[in-house]
Amino acid sequence: MIKKITSDELINGSIILFVMFNLFNFINFIFQFLMARMLGPAEYGVLAVLMSLIYFIAIPSESIQTLISKYTSKLSAKSNYRGIKYLLAKMLKKGTRITILIFLLMIPFFYFYSYFLNIDFYLVLLTGTMIFSVFLLPTTRGVMQGMKKFNSLGINMVLEAILKLIIAVILIALGIKTYGAVIGIIGGSIIAFVFSLIPLRKILSTNEEKIDSTKIYEQSTPIFFALIAILLMQSIDVIIAKRVFSPDIAGQYAVANLMGKIIFFGTVAISKTMLPLTSERFETGISTRRLFFKALGIVSVLCLIALILFAFFPQLIVEILFGEEYLQSASIVLNMGIAFSFISLANLVLIYGVSINKKIKVQYLIIVLVAQIILLTLSSFSLYYYSISMAFSGLLLFISSIIIIKKREIV
Repeated sequence: MIKKITSDELINGSIILFVMFNLFNFINFIFQFLMARMLGPAEYGVLAVLMSLIYFIAIPSESIQTLISKYTSKLSAKSNYRGIKYLLAKMLKKGTRITILIFLLMIPFFYFYSYFLNIDFYLVLLTGTMIFSVFLLPTTRGVMQGMKKFNSLGINMVLEAILKLIIAVILIALGIKTYGAVIGIIGGSIIAFVFSLIPLRKILSTNEEKIDSTKIYEQSTPIFFALIAILLMQSIDVIIAKRVFSPDIAGQYAVANLMGKIIFFGTVAISKTMLPLTSERFETGISTRRLFFKALGIVSVLCLIALILFAFFPQLIVEILFGEEYLQSASIVLNMGIAFSFISLANLVLIYGVSINKKIKVQYLIIVLVAQIILLTLSSFSLYYYSISMAFSGLLLFISSIIIIKKREIV
């Protein structure tokens, strides 16, 4: 039985990434918990909004990592390490140029964002520098993921989380407050990028061999739109909450949102393991149906376990993790858990669609995001109904993802 489990690529890879990702997420949640306790509800509400900005900035990063992982897995299957070196070098060079241009163009947006939400402009601008890691770190991590270097990928993420936590705690203890938290986030990602080059030294030492990269850019659009829906779905609610609720209530909601994210980040390892496996099988004509449904079953079970805990012990969980001052958020923890369970399932379905070259219809995703904004705005009179709207939005995204996949027969 044990031998069968360890020989199963999905289960073996999922276990490695599940452990490493959840260690990474556990440290990140410790970061959030400490920030909530050290900053207090009002300032933590500001940090939550800045984190939403980081999620927005990071939208291309997940797309890049997924894209690089997909094509690295194809090259790795043919042992074309020279092609991987070409892909890595080209993406890093192009990414650096694009990042500088985008950062300069986004400065007016940063100013409007700070004015709209009444946050110090220089704090928002500092947060915006996270864009420089958007094209760099996901590129090296995408290569590791595509080459099934799951241990190296997990270790690099854990390193980033530890460094972020240490830097932020020290700076906040020195009185730098929210600036310290943001500097910790930036510093952790920069150092993690430098260390991400170590597992790729074999690739970096090889000579490049030019490959046809036109299809990479052609297929980047569906990947981008699939992941933008997932990331925006997790962030729009926090931004709107900051606008429509008082600072303290917005901070309470930010904690509930964070509790929901436990489910998403706890299951994302499954989709990241599945991607290179289903991509390779699809390219070689091997059926991917069984692998997909196995991954779907694993994610469903993990979501169900989390929802049971949220249903029976919401106050206990919130009090242990965040303290008594955040107990008001316990009343909506289950609703947020349901929302992020649907988002987790939708993420898996969309990632599967990307791996089998499914064209993602952007109109479906736009409709869901617009519906989410409308529902959240209309229900902003009550924190409870606001969370119900978030759960319904997650359901809409999941249904849309199934419709997209059903448009084409699963191979």
